[in-house]
Amino acid sequence: ESVSFNTNVEEAKMTIKDKSGMVVYSGKIPTTLSLKKKAGYFSGEKYTITTTKSGYINQEQILDTGLSGWYWGNILFGGLIGLLIVDPATGAMWTFDNDKVFVNLLKKEV
Repeated sequence: ESVSFNTNVEEAKMTIKDKSGMVVYSGKIPTTLSLKKKAGYFSGEKYTITTTKSGYINQEQILDTGLSGWYWGNILFGGLIGLLIVDPATGAMWTFDNDKVFVNLLKKEV
């Protein structure tokens, strides 16, 4: 799923780590990335976003997943196969709590 990242200052750097601590992105912000929503079978992913720029206070945010409202539609439309097999295996049962992340960097006081 695509997630866009933006900040209030130019030339800031961002690092994103997944639930296991592996770096999945390290580069400049603004950017738009395609991130995995599942960490495993019946397990949603969770990302830690660290944004830095010299002269500014580092900011850390969490991008988490939650159950998609459509997942419960399997009860009516997809049956048990969708509910217990397809959506958990593909990650379709998860959605990000926010698909647009804005980081407000604050200047360090001298």
